[in-house]
Amino acid sequence: MRTLTLQDVADLANVQRPVVSMWRNRPRVRGQVIPFPDAVSRAGGIERFRPEEVVDYLRRTGRGNNPAVEYDVSAIAVPDGADLEELVTLLAWRALTGVELTGTSSAERLLLARQYDPDDTYVVTEMDTIRPSAATLEYIDELVEASFGLPDALARLEQGRLHRESATRGLTDEAVTLLGRVLAECAVFLDVEDISLNVDGSAESLAVATESGIAVTSRNRAVLRRALIAGATTSRSHADEICFVSAVGRDPAAVLDRADELVLGLEPGRIGVLVGPASVLTDTLAGELQQRRADTLRVGNVVAAVRLPRGLWREAHRQSLALWVCLGGADEHRPCVTDLAAVHDLDLGDFTADIAAALAQTDRRAFRYARRIERSSVLAGGPFVPRGARAVTLSPSGDDSHLERVHALTLTTTAPLTPVDVLVQSSPGRLRLRHRSLGELRDQGKLTLKRGNRIDLTHATSHGTVRVLPADDGLGFDPVDAERLYPRSTRTEPGDVIFVQKPRPRAWVDLHGGAMVASPARILRLSGAADFGPRVLAAAINETATAGSEWPSWTVPEMTAEEAARLEAALGDLERYEAEARRRVEAARALKTALIDGVAAGALTLDAEPTTPGVAAAQH
Repeated sequence: MRTLTLQDVADLANVQRPVVSMWRNRPRVRGQVIPFPDAVSRAGGIERFRPEEVVDYLRRTGRGNNPAVEYDVSAIAVPDGADLEELVTLLAWRALTGVELTGTSSAERLLLARQYDPDDTYVVTEMDTIRPSAATLEYIDELVEASFGLPDALARLEQGRLHRESATRGLTDEAVTLLGRVLAECAVFLDVEDISLNVDGSAESLAVATESGIAVTSRNRAVLRRALIAGATTSRSHADEICFVSAVGRDPAAVLDRADELVLGLEPGRIGVLVGPASVLTDTLAGELQQRRADTLRVGNVVAAVRLPRGLWREAHRQSLALWVCLGGADEHRPCVTDLAAVHDLDLGDFTADIAAALAQTDRRAFRYARRIERSSVLAGGPFVPRGARAVTLSPSGDDSHLERVHALTLTTTAPLTPVDVLVQSSPGRLRLRHRSLGELRDQGKLTLKRGNRIDLTHATSHGTVRVLPADDGLGFDPVDAERLYPRSTRTEPGDVIFVQKPRPRAWVDLHGGAMVASPARILRLSGAADFGPRVLAAAINETATAGSEWPSWTVPEMTAEEAARLEAALGDLERYEAEARRRVEAARALKTALIDGVAAGALTLDAEPTTPGVAAAQH
């Protein structure tokens, strides 16, 4: 029997899982009551539904984002009780023979397997032992029909219900890409025509091998079957091969066992790549574990160690992974190390070039990310990759750049800040303080609401003159592009108040006008009848509006027009004072950085005479 779980329904409809639960609780659709199908069984506390009933429900309600549910349901509705590896084996048989499985007997399948796999590299042994049901055979044929080729069919299996039930999570796409690029760079370094990648049987090994583009060899038949289906080139093991080993998810002792096997087993000139937890491979260890890692490193085959950022392993996204690149017979006493967690914008090309330089064991190249450390410090008990380890950078050729940078910043920090004084005196006051809501002011015609527009900022440039509010990223649109792309967008006028309601109310005054407003921001435009100015309105919103409230309920205190005008002028003075103070704070922060960089580079000294430009001015 073939059924669907609620997660399967979400995958079929191309929505998030909670959306399906919402559908079950909201049977009314466009005025009609269309209940969600009833479960036909329950396995392990998980409800199962008939595929045809789910398809009929989605078709009648129009819910979901997949117009081809009738076609895709065959690939998602896995037969109950099916085994993932058995399905992969049948899919590999289908990839080898090109023959449909439906209607074939066990003898026919075995005969064709021996014909197309004479060396029993992929499926002969398995086809002689498995006894799939007719529903399973039909499912594989329908899966292939509903998929965009055999690699897509394998991906659907690996990401579907059977994979979820195994409760295993592999590496993220970013991790696979990084490891694949490292392996590809290792292949370029070896510079041989016929090279293969020897992978273990880990779940992530095939994805990494496919990304690298290197022919795959393995003693694990499951990996070879997946490589066959995915279209990856397979090869027999030979001398010119790279070994890829994954120790992700293993306990510390098992990680060190794998590391020891890889490092000691490398013949001279052969390359091995190991990925595993950073807590074992690169961080500080103690006791027996530290001694075991030191014994492995003492061989001298590890030429590079990389601490990877967090979030690359789906099973534990807060844990960091690490990478070892090994070269047989290297006898490396100063391996290259780097902590990519300290790198914000990683350039994979430069990173893999660092790996190539580590393999070449040369210092005739400047590293972008890596630097060399003494192996003896690691053997003595320190971390293999210190936190924040990065390349040694060269200081500028001259000292003028540091000096000019400091002098330019001190021009701002030494200039006196004009004080702001507000002259006030007591007044008779009011017994009753009245507030007027923005909704009331709108009804009285004293302000109007203008909605913003949905704007794609990818078309904006740093040279554009048409600003987009309330964004403060320095981007704008060329006037021609703004008119062409958003001819009906609302433009601001001088004195408009731009506001947002969430996550908390915030308002800004546009003194210049002519800007576009990106939704969900909106515009409040005061009319000539308003007895207060835009700065008063913006300040009232920023200081009194509460989170979660709606804009018509926000209030402005009532005051005379004369007092409102004087208050508007005082608020303008205070805004200019705040802007100038922020500019000086930013200059002070930049000055601290400039001083640190200059002193560290040896280009500056603070042992200066008072006549030094910038210093004398600060003392007056």
